[in-house]
Amino acid sequence: MSAAIGFLQTSPLLLGLSADELRELVETAERRTHRAGEIIVSEGQTSDCLFILTRGAVQIEKGGAGASVVLATLGQEGDFFGEMSLIDIMPRSADVRACEETELLAFPKRTLASFFASSPRAQMTIVLNIARNLSLRLREADLRIVELSQQRDAGGGPR
Repeated sequence: MSAAIGFLQTSPLLLGLSADELRELVETAERRTHRAGEIIVSEGQTSDCLFILTRGAVQIEKGGAGASVVLATLGQEGDFFGEMSLIDIMPRSADVRACEETELLAFPKRTLASFFASSPRAQMTIVLNIARNLSLRLREADLRIVELSQQRDAGGGPR
């Protein structure tokens, strides 16, 4: 495996894949580059691709009432987004914007489906990693809801 993709072994999405599985998966990837400020995916867009960050950083933004709220910033090699497109058939839930020049590995659904058909163990590993990640995000969101509720209650706001 080339040093250029060696960091992917520590990606939370790919933990547990063998070197051969990882190499085979990366060979199916489309390499994409985005300029700073460029929208990579748009809220409401059809979900059709999973992305792994190889360089740069992205912001996950949710629109509402004429303004965007930054939900997360991803800037570590191996960070990933678009995984919900593998779980449900709903449109994109947020915008993803490049914060700086950013390089991604893109895995369209059809490419992943073919890889998974030939590598069921890899599919199970990736699906479990996605589930763990979504669970972690849900726990973090629950904590944030509690914090916001406590701030509102401390300020004497309506219940």
